[in-house]
Amino acid sequence: MRFVHTLVVCTTCLVPALGHAAAIQSDVSVNFDTAAELQSTVDQFRDDLGANNGNAPVNGDPNGRRQIDWDGAPDAISDPNPFPGDFFNFNAFPRARGIEFQETGDTTGFELSATEASGTPPVFGQPNDFVPFSPERLFTPVGGNTFDVHFFDPADQVTPALSRGLGVVFSDVEEANITSMTFYDIDNNVLAKRYAKTGKNQSLSFLGVIFDEAVIASVSFEVGSSIFDGDGFLDPGDKVVMDDFIFGEPVPIDLAPVPLPAGAVLLLTGLAALGWRRKAQKA
Repeated sequence: MRFVHTLVVCTTCLVPALGHAAAIQSDVSVNFDTAAELQSTVDQFRDDLGANNGNAPVNGDPNGRRQIDWDGAPDAISDPNPFPGDFFNFNAFPRARGIEFQETGDTTGFELSATEASGTPPVFGQPNDFVPFSPERLFTPVGGNTFDVHFFDPADQVTPALSRGLGVVFSDVEEANITSMTFYDIDNNVLAKRYAKTGKNQSLSFLGVIFDEAVIASVSFEVGSSIFDGDGFLDPGDKVVMDDFIFGEPVPIDLAPVPLPAGAVLLLTGLAALGWRRKAQKA
């Protein structure tokens, strides 16, 4: 019995040192034919993340959110011009969102679609494929179909941050098990991987995950199978672009909770089970 008592005490002592496991609070993957049909799902995801903290370079409510709809971006960083991946990791209103887009794989940059008023064809010249959720700009990687999102302290743009969740609107997802988001913690461990739900041509998909704590350091994207080369989409393949990004307030890493590693969860579970087994054997 002395061994069991010691084991239980030691198991308990491990918990404060290692933290606790983050749980998924919201897990959404839907597809609708129109923006009006999708609206309530997006609104609910926003509500689940909390109030909009705005676009100022300050630390907002950690239980709030920030978001990007792309539509306030100037023509100078829209089609046919490149979009800088760090545009929304900036130290002034209204660009201070605490999020940065980084190329991976063959991706060489990013681009926003043009507005009707600019004189450049909108929706990347693909009106028979893409419709925006919040008119009228859309977002795509260039040269490849992968990229990463990283979070930074909105008040200090060089300090990495963690977010509770991220949800994204995708336009025209028609091929299954390609368009996806993979969520990583600060140690590059996979927290979750989710695929966008498919639908008809010109339909809209929403994909998002919210955890009960700020644990997401980065998110890797794979978007469709057709590549945008800066002039148009290369066939064959599924042409997919993105609209709104909605994410939990980026919390500086030194202020964020320390989640319990998956291995530690298994260790604690195993130790607890061993303790109960030995106790039962001695009873």
